[in-house]
Amino acid sequence: MTRMLTSAAGALLLLAGCKDGTPARNVTQVKVANDYSAQLQAMNPLYRNLGLWRAVRDAPERCKKVDAGAYQEDYRNMAMWTAHCTDTGQWEVFIAANGEVQVRACADAATLHLPACRPLPPAPPEPARPKAG
Repeated sequence: MTRMLTSAAGALLLLAGCKDGTPARNVTQVKVANDYSAQLQAMNPLYRNLGLWRAVRDAPERCKKVDAGAYQEDYRNMAMWTAHCTDTGQWEVFIAANGEVQVRACADAATLHLPACRPLPPAPPEPARPKAG
């Protein structure tokens, strides 16, 4: 009987040291290198937008042209990019470290419990083309 009381008292003392009743643990966070996202980030905006356009089209979703795109954040070991299509609005593009891509409409982010899309900066104006004449 004394042994049971000692065990119970020890358990209570152990739990009392934790705020929510679970023991504290040292957790190591590991960030997976994502070469595909790094390559996309290193591209000039024209080729980056083309790569994001290809991801949306391969999903397969409609997208006439990506006029703006940007890296947003890491989400569950994937790089999250946003892309704005001129005809269908803004998309989330998730790139895994192995190169697999998932695309979701930003309008569906809350329903799917995904991070909300941040607004993209306006696209720079395209250079004027000389008129054929």
